[in-house]
Amino acid sequence: MNTGQTLLSIGALILLGTTIVSVNRMSLQHGTILNQTEIGVYATSLATSIIEEASGQHFDDATVNDAVTLTSSLTPSSSLGPESGETTVPASTINFNDFDDYNNLTLGLNVAGIDSFTVKASVYYVNDTLPSVKVTSQTWFKRLDVSVYGTATSDTIKMSYIFSYFNFR
Repeated sequence: MNTGQTLLSIGALILLGTTIVSVNRMSLQHGTILNQTEIGVYATSLATSIIEEASGQHFDDATVNDAVTLTSSLTPSSSLGPESGETTVPASTINFNDFDDYNNLTLGLNVAGIDSFTVKASVYYVNDTLPSVKVTSQTWFKRLDVSVYGTATSDTIKMSYIFSYFNFR
């Protein structure tokens, strides 16, 4: 084998090694992206579950048994949250009866083989004209913000839902 062939062989080996390292790196990045996507799907599902569960409740404790015609009859903004006897322990038996019971909710959930999540929720009154700003007076609109944090990722899923009350009587 002469010098030219040796140089060509060395060049071919360098090119092959570079290609193998590049393919290996891409494969590892692909696995990381898949893992992060799976965590994101679970976090989104948890946030959606809280929103669906809360939106299936009564608008306010005052509307559980009666139709309310005045906003002053609704729970004051400083008292939003679970009433006496309503609890989230254990997390599988949340026994809330109205939307604002989810205020200051904090749950720790472990999804085996995926991640451990912390779910936080807050409920507050908003106006229909500016639903992104909290108001301290009672209105016919309540907003639920849900945040889901995972321990394996620095990402946070945030979702919001606005619940309105209409009395058709």
